[in-house]
Order: sequence, then structure tokens, then C-alpha cells
Amino acid sequence: MYNTDAIFQGLNALLTFELLVFLTLGFLTGFIVGAIPGFNDANLMAILLPFTLLLKPEVAIVTMAAIYAAAQAAGSIPAILMNIPGTQGNAATTIEGYALAKKGRAGYALGVSFGASTVGALIGAILAFGLAPVLGLFALRFGPAEMFLLAVLGITVVSSLAGNDMVKGLLVAAFGVLLSMIGADDMAGFARATYSVDYLYDGLPLIPVLLGLFAIPELVAMIKMKAIASTQSSSSRGWSEIFSGLKVGLGQGQKINLTRSSVLGYIVGVIPGAGATIGSFLAYGQARQWSRNKQAFGTGTEEGLAATESANNATAAGAMVPTLTLGLPGSASTLVMLACLYLHGVNPGPAFFMDFQVEAYTILLSLFVFPLMLLVFGVVLAKYAQKIVFIPTFYLIPIVTVLVFIGAYAWRFMVFDIILMLIFGLIGILLKRGGYPIPVLLLAIILGPMLESEFIRALAIDGYYSFIKTPISLVLIFIITLSLLAPIILSVLSKKSKTAQDVLKFEEETNAKS
Repeated sequence: MYNTDAIFQGLNALLTFELLVFLTLGFLTGFIVGAIPGFNDANLMAILLPFTLLLKPEVAIVTMAAIYAAAQAAGSIPAILMNIPGTQGNAATTIEGYALAKKGRAGYALGVSFGASTVGALIGAILAFGLAPVLGLFALRFGPAEMFLLAVLGITVVSSLAGNDMVKGLLVAAFGVLLSMIGADDMAGFARATYSVDYLYDGLPLIPVLLGLFAIPELVAMIKMKAIASTQSSSSRGWSEIFSGLKVGLGQGQKINLTRSSVLGYIVGVIPGAGATIGSFLAYGQARQWSRNKQAFGTGTEEGLAATESANNATAAGAMVPTLTLGLPGSASTLVMLACLYLHGVNPGPAFFMDFQVEAYTILLSLFVFPLMLLVFGVVLAKYAQKIVFIPTFYLIPIVTVLVFIGAYAWRFMVFDIILMLIFGLIGILLKRGGYPIPVLLLAIILGPMLESEFIRALAIDGYYSFIKTPISLVLIFIITLSLLAPIILSVLSKKSKTAQDVLKFEEETNAKS
């Protein structure tokens, strides 16, 4: 299955001066784009696509992959510092990352983030290199029923994201799925809830919605703050906090968590259409369920932060598998990569590793370079980025506001998107005040189209029997059931344990008195 000569030729191509230069430039560009709220790596890649015709095929695709990988990792910077995800995959990062930043531990959070991102990217690269030809065929086994159940599994993560109030999480999820149905019906093309607004025919634009839900409520909250972080120590602006977090992110006390989350993220990435958002949320939910300190989640735990970031970056590596082996992009970014391959006469598909061996191994080997670059650039940038949380909001609010408005407009270059962002900003403010989890709403809006379309397709193929006829479906149903029942079972067991402790304490006090 593996051609040694092709591997060495791919390594030789990777180490050429031209490719290394463009890889570095692509990575730096992607890192900057990912760190700016609202700016999208897919749009940048699309703009640069015509210029790649001047490059060799392997140089062009590796440059695109570098932009994608860097943006996924750098998106954690605004997520941690300002509660605004840089990319969709960083939405879950806001939960624990921003909580740490508000405590004056932004440097520590960034260290954990980049350390975990490095581990996730490295594990993803190892799995991609070792399993890509095999997993490409496995991904074909995910039909409409399996994809529907995968989306449902993503929704069930709300039980952990909503803390102890599972009902609020489910209500928000239902509301998100309802909002996702705005626009043309996937099957018939019938416009729904557009109210004759042509801009809504393609559904809700994701970036304006994301910025509205996360950025606007945070900007409103900043008005009452002197700075994002209320306290700071002598180490808050130096290297010590960063390296302390970096050790945790690289595995100190988190080896099992990082490995589990990275593998889970990679598997989700391999499934066409799943995406980094599902991977990071699933990893976060699993980290909470396996944690011995579940109550601490949501208050700034390195467990949750490490899980989301390792999964997010492993998903990016996993998403390359269906793109190369099946020709099925899992996101807008991988779609542009697919277009780049076709422009250069490289046709992805089941025969990709046979017909384009050198190009294939050059791409896979480049995935091992990204973790190293991420570690270096991430740590250096964190040293200066951590200071943002101590900047007076008097100066910070205008800067962030301008970036947010530009980001919303740049998505489709429409003023309507700015209006839509403000509407969802109001929704985000109301949800935040009511104690409803905003990340759950975003997750549901993303997963809603998949839920609907795959459900209809599954029914058309084999009715309701489609959902139980394959081993993959049965495994997913089992995990979904477990995800829903786990919080209830743990709550009951916790109450019984408390009752038993109270009885024991009462007996001890009675014996002491007698």
C-alpha cells in the first residue's frame, strides 16, 4: 500500500527551498487571518487560488493546507482573549479559555491552547499518514442515516455544555435547528421563512451569525469593565504563565485527555461534512464526562480547553483524508483545496494514492511540519497577545467593534450581513442574560441542515429501518443514549452518595453523643 520510493520523493519535494518558503508564508498568513475575528481562511484561500497556477501542484496545495491548519489553531487567540471564535472550530474554546482570561491567566490559557493544538496536529498527522488510504474507504460507509445520527450525537453534547440545566441546553438546540431551516429547502428548493428577502435564500450566513452571537454580547459586557481581566500578577505578562500552560497542553497530567480528544477529532474530521465544530464540541463533552471534577467545567479548566483545541487541530488533519481519497470536501476551506488540486490536473479520489503518489506523500508529510511551526509561532505570539486582556476597554471596544463590523461585511460584502449580525447580537444578549448556552445555539445552526437533509434521504432509501440496519448506526444510537442518560444517572448517584454521607455523619454524631 505504501511506496517507499514515492515517500522519499515526497520528502525531497517538501524540503525544497521553494516549497518551504511558500509553506511558511502560507502558515503566517493563515495564522494572522485566524487571529482576526470575522476574517475567514476559506475566503483568503479562494482569493489566492488563481495565483497558485504559477506554482507547482505540490507547492500550491501545501500552501493552501498551511493556511487552513494555521487558521484553525490561531482562531483560539480571539476566542480566549475576547470570547470571539476566530473560526467555527474554536467556538467551544471560548467556554474555558475566556473564563481563564477573565481571571488574568490569558498567558496560561494560550499556552495550554497552543500546546494542545500542537499535540492534536501531530497525532492527526500520524493518523493521516498511517491510515489515510484505509479510512478513505471507511468514510464511504457513512450514509445518510449515519450522518443524521452523527449530527444528533453532536446535539446531545448540549447536556454537558449547559452545565446542570440540561433543559436549557436542549431548548437552545431546538431553537438553533429551527433557525437553520431558514432558506431554500435542500430537497425541493422551496424558500422557507425568508419573508421575500433574497439574501436569506441560501440560509443564514455563518460568520455574521457567529459574530453576532459571540462578539456583540461581549462588547456590551465590556462597557461595564475597566479591562477584560480584573486582576493580574507579575507573571501575567511574562513567559512563566505561557510555559506553565504549554507544559499542560503538551501532556502534563493530560496525556489520556489529549490522546482521546485528538483521536476523536481526527475520526470526526475523516467523516465528510462533519467538520471541526462537531469534533471540538464532542471532545469537550467527553472530557467533561470523564473528568473527576465536572463542576469546575465552565469556570476555566485546562481539561476542557486542552480537549477542544487538540480535537480542533486533529480534525483539520482528518478533513484532508476524504478530500484527497474521495474528493469530498468537509468544509469551505477543503473545498478550495479540492479546487486547487483540480486546477493543477491532480484528480483526488480512491486512486489518488496510486496515480499521484509523490503529491500525496508531499501533502501528508507537510502535516508533520505544521505542529512545529504552530508551537514556535504560537508561543512567540502568545507573549504579546496575552497583554490584550489588560488593555483598558475604553481603547479596546472601538478597535474590536471595527474589526467585527468589517468581518461581518467581508463574508459576502453585503450590508445586510451587518444588520443580521446585530439581530443575532440581540439574541445573544438575551440568551446570555437568561443563562442559556450560546455555543449550543451556534452548534445547532451548523448541524441543522445536516439533520434535515440526511434524515429525509435516509427515509427515502429504506424508511425508519435505515437508522438501525448498520453496525455504525447502532453504535451511534448507543452513544447518543449514553450521552443523554449520563448526566441524569450521575445526578441520581450523586444525590444517593450525599444522602449516604449525611446518614453516616448523623450516626457518627449520635454515637459521639451517647
